[in-house]
Amino acid sequence: MHLMSKTTKTFRKFLLSYLVILLLPLITGIVSYQVSMDVAKKSSIESSMLILKKSKDILESRLLEVERFTKQLTLVDDFNQHLITGTEPNSINLYSLSETSRYISTYAHTNDFIEDFYIYLKNDQVILKDGYVFFRLDHFYDLYHYHDLSFDQWKKSLERNHQGEVIPVRQYTSDSKELSVVTYVQSLPLNSINEPLGTVVIIINQKKIGNLLEELSKQYGGWTFIADKEGNPLTMMGISEDSTKKVVKKLNEKSRSVNQENETILLSLHSDFNGWHYVAGIPKQALMEKAETIKQITFVVTCTTLMIGMLLCLFLAYRNSTPIHNLINVVKEQIGTDLSKHKNEYDFLHGNIATLIANNDTLKRELANQQELLKDSFVKSLLNGEFYSQKGIINKANQLNVSFRGKYGYVCVLKINGYGDLENKEIHNELSAARFIVKRKLAELETDMMMTDLGSDKIVAIFHFKKEENSRNVDEIKHILNLLIISSANLFRISISAFMGRQFHNYHEISQSYHEARLAADYNFSVSNKSKIHWYEDIIKETCVFYYPMNLELRLVNALKIGELCDVKQILNQVFQENFCERQLSPILAEQFLMEIKSTLIKTLHSTMYQNSNELRRLMNQVLQVQLKFGIQQVWKEFEFIATEYCAHVNKRKKEENHQHIKLIIEFLEANYGDPNLCLYRIAEEIGHPEKFVSQLFKEHVGEYVSDYIEKIRIHKASELLVSTEMTIEEIAMEVGYNSAHSFRRAFKRVLDMTPKGYRQAGKFNREEENNRSKNIP
Repeated sequence: MHLMSKTTKTFRKFLLSYLVILLLPLITGIVSYQVSMDVAKKSSIESSMLILKKSKDILESRLLEVERFTKQLTLVDDFNQHLITGTEPNSINLYSLSETSRYISTYAHTNDFIEDFYIYLKNDQVILKDGYVFFRLDHFYDLYHYHDLSFDQWKKSLERNHQGEVIPVRQYTSDSKELSVVTYVQSLPLNSINEPLGTVVIIINQKKIGNLLEELSKQYGGWTFIADKEGNPLTMMGISEDSTKKVVKKLNEKSRSVNQENETILLSLHSDFNGWHYVAGIPKQALMEKAETIKQITFVVTCTTLMIGMLLCLFLAYRNSTPIHNLINVVKEQIGTDLSKHKNEYDFLHGNIATLIANNDTLKRELANQQELLKDSFVKSLLNGEFYSQKGIINKANQLNVSFRGKYGYVCVLKINGYGDLENKEIHNELSAARFIVKRKLAELETDMMMTDLGSDKIVAIFHFKKEENSRNVDEIKHILNLLIISSANLFRISISAFMGRQFHNYHEISQSYHEARLAADYNFSVSNKSKIHWYEDIIKETCVFYYPMNLELRLVNALKIGELCDVKQILNQVFQENFCERQLSPILAEQFLMEIKSTLIKTLHSTMYQNSNELRRLMNQVLQVQLKFGIQQVWKEFEFIATEYCAHVNKRKKEENHQHIKLIIEFLEANYGDPNLCLYRIAEEIGHPEKFVSQLFKEHVGEYVSDYIEKIRIHKASELLVSTEMTIEEIAMEVGYNSAHSFRRAFKRVLDMTPKGYRQAGKFNREEENNRSKNIP
């Protein structure tokens, strides 16, 4: 009763809001139950899919081992001799064949996935198996044969060309033992186009493949199978062969899919390695076991929340309304505003507090801090090479009021020595203070220096100059850094080491100079406590690896995609100089490096939106044909030629697309100039590009802004109407897209330097003059 006597309008609003909130647990419970069902289903599906993928990966790796086994055979000299050179039946070297067969049989003993194997030599008409030589093929067929193949069919299949062919499951007799097997067949020599000289037949027990899927079948009591790309089952558990073929017909070619049929969840994986399908069917009921537990927990939590919420409603409403009520009284006393002039208490507080905040100097300081954070982010992006073009760097710098003295300079990494890997709160505070002191001192020595922190004990500084005067610039940097190192040591006892990258010649190369400075810092870690300057050029470069960092590859790819030929040539030249002038690469490393460059070019050509063109196919073939044996200079000329051709292709396509965009824009303007709401946003929406792109593209190709072009179209159409019709000025203004006659007159005067009325009178006068002249002509 006492509580009710103190209630206010604010209290009642709070109470109502909390009562509404009490409904949320009920909704949450329903949603949670639905989500739990989905999560449990998804979790089980992901687990099953993981098992299925694991089985796929294992099976593919074992098949690769089988493939490697066939390749190993081609490395045996005696075997190759028998394969290539045929002999008369009476002159066959039995001892040599036996030794070869015995030697080859050891290869298969290391692979427990292979059930059996034999090799057919066409020239000698013999079969090698487990150290034995079978001179009569029919005797071998009696011991080892497929149930569905006659002797002639079997022999013909051995003489056909097989390139890593996998034959689906068949019944097979192996020395009176009945097996269900999958067969891998490879003709010899490898990749032979003509008739093969021999054939390797590898027998794989179906049970060994089926064991990979046994875990999935046991977990949920479902079924699994593996089928080849034609849909023929290789192994199956819990499903018939006819059913597998029906399931395969329903599968799509996606590498991973989840479908539901009736009460069964159908999981499938498609192998890019050999086109096989790995399929599992899981009963839906088995997946829902986890959800029942979650359902019970959700019900208990929902009921408990409702009970506690009812008890807390009154308490929270009273507690939270009291401070607001007191705050309203304080504002009324201090400012003297009448509450009755506002809609409610919140509107009253909002209006007055917003006025106080708007006049607060703290807001200005926050904005200044944000500006500094944005500048620091810009510097970090510049160092990490996150900008695609020079123009993008300049535009961003102009937005943030960041100025460059010039496009030449060096990147320096300053390391505060003496802390090593020590890390605690006191050391962290000391390093923060040390970084602040060093940056302030460096700013005093060089006012427009760009700086940012690198970890807790490093500072990155960018020196930039107007001209490329190496010796003079280096001397100036040394002077500044020596002053910084000496003053920091004498005044603040801060030991500093400086690590310099090489000179950059444009803003894009800043990231490269930064990378080199960091390499110098890492290389000189053992001497990092000595206060002196270390230059990247002075480091003894390791030649055990070639130079092609990831950020440089990304820059090359981006430059190729946008057709920036100058940047592409500059990057290629930089990589060439570093690897073949600054370093001594071994032939193997040089070949690996060449393959990396070719890989980058192929990926770029393959990922382009014009990859179906004949020109790009030609360039791709040209990349593949580049070889180190032509000489380094010739290789690099080929790369530059390919880059030039590709950039020309990209720019040509861009130019064609830009012309098409301009045509669409002009047609759209001609058709819609009479719409008063016609604006840049409408045009951008029509052609599907950003407003900034449309404006810049139109200005570059037409030579004037879109708004000026629209105005000229409207005035041209209006001038025709003024002369050819009797419409009023107001009607013409509305017809050509102006909201008022006043704005139309101003635009008309601005474009034609005369008023609409004067233009109409001049037009009528000219018509009368022409009529009079035509009458006087005899």
